[in-house]
Amino acid sequence: MELNVNILKPSINTFDIDGVIYFGEEFTGVRPGTEDIIITGRSFTQREETETMLHARGIFNTVMYNPITRDHADYSRAESGRHKARCIAELKESFDVGLHFEDDLIQIEQILDMFPEHQIIHMVRQGEDLLGY
Repeated sequence: MELNVNILKPSINTFDIDGVIYFGEEFTGVRPGTEDIIITGRSFTQREETETMLHARGIFNTVMYNPITRDHADYSRAESGRHKARCIAELKESFDVGLHFEDDLIQIEQILDMFPEHQIIHMVRQGEDLLGY
């Protein structure tokens, strides 16, 4: 009998910030569970302001930041999607990663390029201007 090693891994979901958790100060977005992990396209240089915003909302989850700065030549929505796919690959080593919550179709495409079967909840809403991409 073959043992399913995923049974031994904790189950988590992953969440984007902008357009999923954060829609601006006046809105409450989706709240990750306490063990879930946030994967953001925001640069590591935005850590302090990002965690201040999350903590003010009572969210204290682990956050995986984009390792490049916003002014780096490679910084783009597509690169943010590739960053998220690499983070999911890293997380799959230790966790049974279930759903990823994402609003950006370009980033969804990049994740699915690496993990075609990954389940992504595409957050669709009116008022794209709330994010200021």
